[in-house]
Amino acid sequence: MKEALDRLLARLRTRLAKTPLPRFFSWWGTELLACLPKRWRERLGGHSEALLLEVGDTDIVVLRERNQTVSEFGRVGRDLPEDARAAEIRRLQARIENPGVRTIFCLPESKALTRTMTLPAAAEENLRQVLTFEMDRQTPFKADQVYFDSRVAARDAATRSLRVELVVLPRALLDPQLAAVAGERIQFDGVDVRSDDAAGGVRRGVNLLPVERRARRRDLGLPINLGLLALALILLIFNMSESLDNRALAVATMQAEVEKAAVAAQEVVELKKTLQDSINGANFLAEKKRNGPLIVALLDDLAARLNDDTYLERLSIENNQIQLQGQSKEAAGLISVLSASPFLANPKLEGQIQPDPRTGKDRFTISAEPKNVPADRVPVPVERAGDTDSGNATGKVEAMEKADGAP
Repeated sequence: MKEALDRLLARLRTRLAKTPLPRFFSWWGTELLACLPKRWRERLGGHSEALLLEVGDTDIVVLRERNQTVSEFGRVGRDLPEDARAAEIRRLQARIENPGVRTIFCLPESKALTRTMTLPAAAEENLRQVLTFEMDRQTPFKADQVYFDSRVAARDAATRSLRVELVVLPRALLDPQLAAVAGERIQFDGVDVRSDDAAGGVRRGVNLLPVERRARRRDLGLPINLGLLALALILLIFNMSESLDNRALAVATMQAEVEKAAVAAQEVVELKKTLQDSINGANFLAEKKRNGPLIVALLDDLAARLNDDTYLERLSIENNQIQLQGQSKEAAGLISVLSASPFLANPKLEGQIQPDPRTGKDRFTISAEPKNVPADRVPVPVERAGDTDSGNATGKVEAMEKADGAP
């Protein structure tokens, strides 16, 4: 399980290394540190601090590497007992305030075999396995005879290749050197090689020590990172919840405004309907007032034109149509009489004239259209010769049971 996780993390680191992000964050971090005081820079840059141990002729030289600067930190005699050597090395480690300081065993660069090779870019995800297979071709050793590590010196996107530096150290050389320090009492974080410039030598930046032999350290940054991740998730959830609440509040406010607008719109519709009803009522009254004199004049005109042998049973004014129903001894001649009326147009009989045995007269139904006569130009009702009493003319309409539309 751990090996699978390590391989997965290695692949992720490899893919991340191919992106511009590491270079950007490195530059950004350097620029930010440069803006801080020296003391703060030393504290914040403590993650690059390490103790370097080298085996000399008579002493074990302890070097302190701090922010890429190497200086001698102490010496431990090789003639001391193993327990004493281990205790002295631990004392030197304790002098450094940084509890996460790394202890790295270093050998001269001349003791290691270095090869530079060009490989396909696809080999980067499984670089260690590829180098294991290439060991026989690139070095005089087999893979199980050496400790090795590598670093990618350059990547060429155009040719999809990478330049790899392979550093190889024979096991027969390294194992006695590690045992000479303090046996198994001191655990190292790594093994590296340095240039032969005494205390000022620069490390190659590889780790030749197998993973299973490296010091087991608690990753103090992991709980912090997990805590920060949990805090970020909590803040994200809280932010999303607040955003949803704000949106819900905005929606509720908008719905209230919409409902208020709907009520106002309904009031406007009702007010418009009331206004329209008032207008219609006023128009109706105005129409009745305008048509009232015309109807009275029409009745006077009919009373004057119809003879004494004619009477009306029904006068209907509806839908721009006038209908007269009644009885007369001269029903056939009524059309010519009514055609002379200034209020009637196109009078005509509807149906047949039927005699009424009871009265001895003919029953008729006549329909006509009203003429558009202005109220201020209503003609004076005609008077037949011999009519001296207006009451006689009015009595000629003996039975008018209904006059629709008359006030």
